Amino acid sequence: MATANIGKLKFHWKGAYAAGTAYVVDDVVESAGSSYVCILASTGNTPPNATYWELMADKGTDTSVATTQGDVIYHN
Repeated sequence: MATANIGKLKFHWKGAYAAGTAYVVDDVVESAGSSYVCILASTGNTPPNATYWELMADKGTDTSVATTQGDVIYHN
């Protein structure tokens, strides 16, 4: 039976995308509010270039009515 080292099964968060950084497979970056996982090593290929990046989590829309710290929401 095959075994796997679970510690090696993880993504590598790299923060905000930077054009001069060399990214490798499984690196994850943030770009324009969404996160992308690298699927082919590269440098200078900005997400969402589908040759190098796969969308991991899409930026949603902010529908919050509470926009300032201390806002109170009252219903009925």
